Amino acid sequence: MPLQRIGTISGSALAFVTTTVADWNPVFASSEAADEVARQLEEAARLFNVAIMGYVIMPTHVHALLGFPDITILSKFMQSFKSLTARRIRQLKEEKSGTLWMRRFDDVIVYSEEQFRTKLEYIHNNPVKTGHAGSPTGWPYSSARDWLLNERGLVKITKSWGWMR
Repeated sequence: MPLQRIGTISGSALAFVTTTVADWNPVFASSEAADEVARQLEEAARLFNVAIMGYVIMPTHVHALLGFPDITILSKFMQSFKSLTARRIRQLKEEKSGTLWMRRFDDVIVYSEEQFRTKLEYIHNNPVKTGHAGSPTGWPYSSARDWLLNERGLVKITKSWGWMR
C-alpha cells in the first residue's frame, strides 16, 4: 500500500512528520538549541498523549515517527510543539521576536511495518547521509541508540504499539 497523506482519516495512526527551520537556518547546530527541541518534543508528546517511536533533530529540520491515539490532533500537536520550541529558542538566544519554523510541516501516514522500518532507517541514517555522523548511533539527537543499541537517548521513545486503540 502506498504512503498516504492525512486527509479525512481518524482514529489511531502512525505519522512520519518533518518540520523545517525557516530559511533552512542551522539553528539546531547548537547543542543547547537541539537539547531544547528534544525537551519540547518530549513535553508536547506528554501533553497530547502521543508516542514518539523515532526521531532525529538535524541542524535545520526534525523528522519524527509519532503514534497518535487519534490522528485528528496531529495539527494541534505540531502547532504546540513548534510554538513551545520557538518561544524557548528565542529565550535561549535572547531574542524578542523572529520566525523559527516554516509555516507548514509535512506528514505521511505509515500503514505497514515495512513502511515503518523504512522511515525509521531513513531517520537514523539522515545524519550519516548529510555527513554529520559516521554512523547512525554516532548522532546524539536521534532515536538510533534506542533502537540499535537499546540505550536510552535524549527523548523517551516507545517501541510498543500500545498507543493504538
